[in-house]
Amino acid sequence: MRLFFLQERAKKHRHVEAEPRKVERTAVIGAGVMGSGIAYWLSTRGYPVLLRDVSPEAIAKGLDGIGKLYRDATTRRVLTPTEAARGLDRIHASSVPVPLDRCDLVIEAAVEELGIKKKIFADLSSRVSPETLLATNTSALPVHELADVISNPERLLGLHFFNPVHRMQLVEVVRAPSTSDETLATGVAFVRSIGKLPVVVRDSPGFLVNRILMPYLVEAAAIFERGADPEALDREMLDFGMPMGPLRLLDEVGLDVAIHVARTLAAAFPERMKVPEIAAKLVEKGQLGRKSGKGFYLYEARKESPNPAALMMRTGSSPLPAGTRDRLAALMTEEARLCLSEGVAETPDDIDLAMVMGTGYAPFRGGPMQFRKEEP
Repeated sequence: MRLFFLQERAKKHRHVEAEPRKVERTAVIGAGVMGSGIAYWLSTRGYPVLLRDVSPEAIAKGLDGIGKLYRDATTRRVLTPTEAARGLDRIHASSVPVPLDRCDLVIEAAVEELGIKKKIFADLSSRVSPETLLATNTSALPVHELADVISNPERLLGLHFFNPVHRMQLVEVVRAPSTSDETLATGVAFVRSIGKLPVVVRDSPGFLVNRILMPYLVEAAAIFERGADPEALDREMLDFGMPMGPLRLLDEVGLDVAIHVARTLAAAFPERMKVPEIAAKLVEKGQLGRKSGKGFYLYEARKESPNPAALMMRTGSSPLPAGTRDRLAALMTEEARLCLSEGVAETPDDIDLAMVMGTGYAPFRGGPMQFRKEEP
């Protein structure tokens, strides 16, 4: 019941007094997994989308993925064939520079490298209208550093979608120091218009969800490295109520992506955060998780089993420690408390909603802040 009320609040709560601007035409920069996923979702909600990438191969792969999503939606009768055809017609893709001055909102979803993103935004700033809102889908990089390379930085914000975009309801709306009230209001209204739940967060390393999640994932990887059985470790958190265990989650996110976020957070919070060494070793071997078929687990013919290569990398033989479940849950709760005290999120309710909708945190436990209240 509490989760229902939190969702309803996210659909209606007015964060600022400014009126949102109307968004009609959109563009997505980057045709990778996230960019194509965002383009697909916007097109299903009636928005014309320009999908732009410098690589023709990336465009082709992105459009192929979008086509598969539409075919799956018609197979499951989420959309009719006519609705799917209309949605596809709303997407126009290009691997060469095209005019963007008529776009109301441009969402950047390129690779997670600050230098590349800065180049993209510097270019966008010169090719869009002064009124065009600019958003980044970065999962951890500082939004304010992108504001330094654009004109009218008050129009910049973060719109952090979660993967897979068509399934995950949460979008973190990231307010940088330069973000105006009107830009924030427009970002929140836009997220609601596409059927997602916005949670407003302050621009800070890892934002909200990834920051709370990372100590939990790093500790789980360390427990595994010391010798714990991966399936027993994951089962602990399944029994807690998580939709998947921490090692499986790392594989799903992508070990390369997780390492990138961990490095960003370790630089900002060296006393609490660190890079999981065993995950870094797997990445060096090209074992990135589910997307490469190998990570902490092997993914073959729809079967999953512990990856022998990962097992060989363990440095000890310690069994799963007693109290692992409580230890891992406590790490999320403590980081959530710090996020609230630092003003990363506005309220404990925002934190709980973000964690339940963004990570699948055991809904019946209410979220890490509610769980903290109910601990004996």
